[in-house]
Amino acid sequence: MRRKYLVIAEVIKTYGVDKEFILQLERERVIRPVIQRRRKLYPADQVERIRVANLLIQEMGVNLEGAEVVLHMREQMIAMQRQFNEVLRLIGQEMKR
Repeated sequence: MRRKYLVIAEVIKTYGVDKEFILQLERERVIRPVIQRRRKLYPADQVERIRVANLLIQEMGVNLEGAEVVLHMREQMIAMQRQFNEVLRLIGQEMKR
């Protein structure tokens, strides 16, 4: 089972990103870490944003603003997929009646 939060050193090691890159994403409010017991922690959803932002910026040449737009659109698409799945589930329940 994956841990719920990672510290910055784990994010750097696991995803091969620079500390400065993560801090830049924080300054630009692309990601939002959680502070617990004076420690900065990164929830799984924020780690995923770091991973995708790194892919877009470092490997695809997208600038930070473009990466923010893509991340937002991606989250909207995921939310719509969940809604669609829920509608399908409800339709399936109605058809069983």
